[in-house]
Amino acid sequence: MHNTDDEESQAYTTLKNLFDQTRKVYSRETPFIDAIAIQMFQPNQQETIRKANIATFLSSILGAHDVSFFHLNEFFMETFVPLGHRLLKWQGAVYLELKTQTYISALINSDGSPEAMLDELFPSDLDAQILTRHPDAPSLSPSEQDFIDRSRQRKSYLLAENSGSENVGDLPKKYSWQDFVREFASSVSKNIDAITNVPGGTSDKRSSAAAQAFHDSLLGGKPGSASLNGSSVVGREDGGKKASAASTTRQPWSKQEEDALLSGLEKVDGPHWSQILALYGRGGSISEVLKDRNQVQLKDKARNLKLYHLKMGKEVPIALRGVTGELRKRGGARARAALEVDDDDADAEGDGGMEVDEKIARPKTGGRKKSRR
Repeated sequence: MHNTDDEESQAYTTLKNLFDQTRKVYSRETPFIDAIAIQMFQPNQQETIRKANIATFLSSILGAHDVSFFHLNEFFMETFVPLGHRLLKWQGAVYLELKTQTYISALINSDGSPEAMLDELFPSDLDAQILTRHPDAPSLSPSEQDFIDRSRQRKSYLLAENSGSENVGDLPKKYSWQDFVREFASSVSKNIDAITNVPGGTSDKRSSAAAQAFHDSLLGGKPGSASLNGSSVVGREDGGKKASAASTTRQPWSKQEEDALLSGLEKVDGPHWSQILALYGRGGSISEVLKDRNQVQLKDKARNLKLYHLKMGKEVPIALRGVTGELRKRGGARARAALEVDDDDADAEGDGGMEVDEKIARPKTGGRKKSRR
């Protein structure tokens, strides 16, 4: 955005001004919008507001908005960790460095007590604050516990550094703002799809294209190359198609993933897919082996595993007995042909596995049945 005469820079400036005007309609006291304060309780309303706050947060770190460290720290969890979701490893890493930058800024620009600043940034009930984001899972995930442990270590280190004036002066060098911005941009670019499309939610093609454009710009595009005008973001249909194709690429299941799925079925006593992901998905309380899988993929894989045992005449494992999917006599050759699908396709995620199961569970009857009449 350095060249103000550039067409894309002007388009970005216009869009930013419009965004600021709209945001101020809903929030004048802080740069971020509080959904509860303005009585927006519907999930789709809250998700729209969260995305607006994400735009404010990202542009603030990258220099387009003047937002205080205080507000960035205060609204980080609200912005990046929706209710019901866990603090992921990359989020914890960014959050910790943000708190450190907030402390350094406060130390340089205020006369407050360093101990009091650190107590505010790293409160003793930080773990409880994280747990309030997912009340249905009242225990910290490995990534969340790691964040708590590292936060305590960082607090102790920063407090020790405060013992000498020379050490305090070295903090901006040890924790460089430029290094933080680069790490922040890298983390966002790697997780842009998860940031803009929360699991369980929906998004249109336009937001997906914008996310892809922002991802490309962070990976090395020139400043302003991701301006949100029709030609440079929304109009990138080819990029959107490529991103869509990449996101739907079938990934064969690993032995480790299969074991985690079977173990999860045993632990939750049945096909409770969301509970299994709470154990082994992103931010899982046991591990993150299934972090790249969703509930539909778990269901498809479990079905295919059960059908494989039935087809081979093997005893179905106890963990799979509650899973839907049975061999039917109806359908004849068509059902048998469906079972001969290549193992890679049967194990793949998404519609591939569903097609096999649909043919088995509900074999189509067509002209043959009518001819019998």
